[in-house]
Amino acid sequence: MSTIPQHGPAAQLALTFAEGAHPRTLVPNLAPYYTTPAGAAYLADAREVLAELPDGSTNLVLTSPPYALHFKKEYGNVDKDGYLEWFLAFARQIYRVLADDGSFVLNIGGSYNKGMPTRSTYHFKLLIALVEEIGFHLAQECFWYNPAKMPMPAEWVTVRRIRVRDSVEYVWWLSKTP
Repeated sequence: MSTIPQHGPAAQLALTFAEGAHPRTLVPNLAPYYTTPAGAAYLADAREVLAELPDGSTNLVLTSPPYALHFKKEYGNVDKDGYLEWFLAFARQIYRVLADDGSFVLNIGGSYNKGMPTRSTYHFKLLIALVEEIGFHLAQECFWYNPAKMPMPAEWVTVRRIRVRDSVEYVWWLSKTP
């Protein structure tokens, strides 16, 4: 067994791994980008990493995926019409690799409907699908207050001034078991 030292900043963590069971060994075909005694981080396509992970091997998946925006970003994002199908492919793999007592934490922002001063409901549809189709339980919803967010869309917020600046994003804590 290897144990994290009980002094310094890691003193609050008390993780123990069986020999050969450190998280960096769970993905044998990919090299970690960064490792610590508590875990490993991978710089890769999430679909590749998820496909390599064994069932029930992960205690936490924390992600902020690309949002369904109207304009394409360099990192790649899907529009609202295809977002549910695109994200649920990830969600099925996340559910598979998550331990029964594990958590899936999703940070997701909303968007406006194209050409209208009304909000899209794509992220709420996603939450419902995560619970009703995939089988997650919504443990808790949190809200990330980010006053530094850009006032978007500019047409409705800063030009016409018929909407207030959106400074909040959703953070949903989901689990496999209640």
